[in-house]
Amino acid sequence: MKYHKPSFFDQFKCIGSACTDTCCAGWEIEVDETTAQGYLAEKGAFGDRLRREIGSEPGEYFFKLKNNRCPFLNKENLCDIFINLGEDRLCDICREHPRFYNWFGDYTEVGLGLCCEEAERLLFSDSKPLTFVEEVHTDASDLLDDESEECEQMLEERKAIFSILQNRKKNIGARLKRLLLQLPYADEMLLLTVPILEWDDPESITKLDYNAKPSTNTLKSSALFLIRFFGGMESLDKTWPSMMKELEQNIDSLIDVDKAAEFIQFMKGENRLYEYEHIAVYLVYRYYPEILFDGQIEAKILFAAASICLLFLMDLQCFQENGVYTQQDRIELVRRFSKEIEYCPENMERFEKCCTEQYEDLLNSIFNLCSLTE
Repeated sequence: MKYHKPSFFDQFKCIGSACTDTCCAGWEIEVDETTAQGYLAEKGAFGDRLRREIGSEPGEYFFKLKNNRCPFLNKENLCDIFINLGEDRLCDICREHPRFYNWFGDYTEVGLGLCCEEAERLLFSDSKPLTFVEEVHTDASDLLDDESEECEQMLEERKAIFSILQNRKKNIGARLKRLLLQLPYADEMLLLTVPILEWDDPESITKLDYNAKPSTNTLKSSALFLIRFFGGMESLDKTWPSMMKELEQNIDSLIDVDKAAEFIQFMKGENRLYEYEHIAVYLVYRYYPEILFDGQIEAKILFAAASICLLFLMDLQCFQENGVYTQQDRIELVRRFSKEIEYCPENMERFEKCCTEQYEDLLNSIFNLCSLTE
């Protein structure tokens, strides 16, 4: 068994009430059946409380939220179940969050979701390129030979993507554009066998001109397309649509090339431009392996690139309002994006649907906006 994880994974520990956010509010908390049965059988006053606060529907159990908060989240933002019963009695999702797992037979990948500010702090704590650790255990393989070959090919492809995203001789916009130029070959999974395109050679991809600088009107229409797309998704509350509406209202300032360059210079002076690289690499790390199940290579690359472009616009908005952009600002905005988009299955499905139904509009909008980050 091969076990793959980010190099900072083992450093993670929930910071509890010190967190400015809480993972115990804002969304439904499912309780796995084994844990739920244990809660329902618990004796005493706390057992009575558990039975009052657990709801059920056919096939699932959940905590009944109060004011959008878990009923066991106390005033100090600490868990009363943890306090009364101990960590080993937490339900699966509460014990594991924000960890995620991807299983591919004898190959397992783990990571930490970007909806958690402590996970983000670890992600952004080192400006060096992200690295990943592999552990090998002696368990017997569950993969057939052909499945193992597909997995190995996927991993090699992802390494090639990482090498492009971590090429610091180029800015993040150029690196993303370089990946987007590869997408016409994606259907046949030929990222490695097709000669890697030269930086200044877009081959015969007629609709994407690597060296072209989009006009103001093109940038504006591209930005509005992306903002309205993400703004129209399912949201946890009204604040996300409001944030997207504010971006739309300030669109002329956000696509101003000189103002974007001022922000880039600020981030360069802070030695923090690597943050975009880390986000893109991490999103590819998390989602690219799913091509083994759905074959949607384009969607994985486009999601990473679209995420960077939207976050860049959100960052610009924050910088233009405050004159500075702190790492706490970075953590807050990435956390909001992750909770609203990544952690909503309906929104992720909607993105993949857009990749099918509005592929050219999405691709061109992202490609144009990458020029804003150059």
